[in-house]
Amino acid sequence: MHHFRKSAILSVFIFFFLWGCGGKGNSRFESFNEVKEILLSKVYPDHRITFYCGCAFGKNKSVRCNAGGKKQRVEWEHIVPASRFGRTFKEWKKQESFPCRLPSFLRTVLFLKCRTRSARENARSLSQEYRRMESDMHNLVPAVGGVNRRRSDRDFGEIPGEERAFGVCDFEVSEGIAEPAPQIRGDIARIYFYMEDAYPGRITLSVQERQMFLKWAGADPPDRWECERSRRIEKIQGNANSFLSEVCK
Repeated sequence: MHHFRKSAILSVFIFFFLWGCGGKGNSRFESFNEVKEILLSKVYPDHRITFYCGCAFGKNKSVRCNAGGKKQRVEWEHIVPASRFGRTFKEWKKQESFPCRLPSFLRTVLFLKCRTRSARENARSLSQEYRRMESDMHNLVPAVGGVNRRRSDRDFGEIPGEERAFGVCDFEVSEGIAEPAPQIRGDIARIYFYMEDAYPGRITLSVQERQMFLKWAGADPPDRWECERSRRIEKIQGNANSFLSEVCK
């Protein structure tokens, strides 16, 4: 009995030790809405600057800068789009609610509404792994709403010329490509490397992407804020971006 009690205590200790240390990816948070509030209050309280455009924003997420011309709000942007890793989940598909399978006259009599859940909503509802990936703070940055929507889920790349659709904001979009400013390209590369490493099989970089991101990472090494942001997220989320751990010591 004494041996059993010691083994049980040891097992509990190992469980909490591993949980506290965290794995390669996020294993603590499963709510995108929750982590957005944590990012605002605990990661960015003294660095309220949007990622793509460098615009200041307030506690209420209101931002005004020359990035679309009108008053906008900050939105939390997935650097690696949710749709990119979402499509690797079998749950990433539209799902009709039960009333949709009933005849329309019966739904009317019973006051039931037919609702179709989007692929994102369905994956969020049914897959814990998807929720954890979607809520990974290492992959989330504050962005001007209009810029976030314009980027959508486009891949990053380099676009010839300097058409400034967002005023002074150095961010261009052309067809299926979004081009960020040179001073944040390394940040983007290291986030992509992290997501590929942390979630095997969910993110797979092409040869062309890897070459481009290696070039970007070399040309734009981590600055003080990128390192501090990573440390803050690691402390809260429990896992590090290993592509910053060594260089940010």
